[in-house]
Amino acid sequence: MPRSARRQPRGDRSVRQLCASLWGAAALAALALLTAASSAAAFQSTAMSHAARTDPSHATATSRAATIYISTRDRMLWLVDGRDTLFAAPIAIGMGTDFEYNGRKYHFATPTGERRVIGKSPDPIWTPPDWHYYEKAARKGIDAVHLKEGSKFQLSDGSFLIVRDDDVGRINQFGYFAPFTPGNEIIFDGKIFIPPITAAQRRVPDALGPYKLDMGDGYLIHGTHVYNKESIGQAVSHGCVRMRNEDVTRLYAMVDPGTRVVIF
Repeated sequence: MPRSARRQPRGDRSVRQLCASLWGAAALAALALLTAASSAAAFQSTAMSHAARTDPSHATATSRAATIYISTRDRMLWLVDGRDTLFAAPIAIGMGTDFEYNGRKYHFATPTGERRVIGKSPDPIWTPPDWHYYEKAARKGIDAVHLKEGSKFQLSDGSFLIVRDDDVGRINQFGYFAPFTPGNEIIFDGKIFIPPITAAQRRVPDALGPYKLDMGDGYLIHGTHVYNKESIGQAVSHGCVRMRNEDVTRLYAMVDPGTRVVIF
């Protein structure tokens, strides 16, 4: 075939070159979009990871398959999901001792066996059980006196202890009523006075740290009061599992109610 017959018209070549240019530009644009999306996803993942470390409200709870394991021998807690250990921290456990007061017997130990997290809450308030006051009375060699709604108890200086609504307070000689600060023990005349369970003076702030996980029957996983922060790793509690505040903050963000707890 003659050489001139194999040549393509100039118009056809221009169209093909234009198409090739447009295809190359589209490919570059698509690549740029993919790169930007990947970078944005990486940035978001890094940001969320940082937020979860600094603010527990940003952390993602683990699956219900995760289990909390607590060793009373090693005084350690682990959060395990399948074969993955998601979290580990030292703890304090129950002291493992008996206590008796006026015929009432108590055993202060962390119970072994299987439980569930039945609830969780931030900024928990501790309502001391009766044994808390009995221990104080036994340690100081004084009597424990239960106050009831409407109680009025005269003190040696002529003032009165009184339960008014949900407050326990003192009425001085001028008739002025001043409620006691919650968390402070009420001790007068060789007696420790136990507020009613509904009284404000029976609710103690800060004792449980910033978060608690409720395992039922009065047993908690909770943080540590500033006065007890050196107790981690020891057998010193009345049965609860005590953690450093930074550790319970992380665990709280990773665990939902229903999580299985195995104590051994």
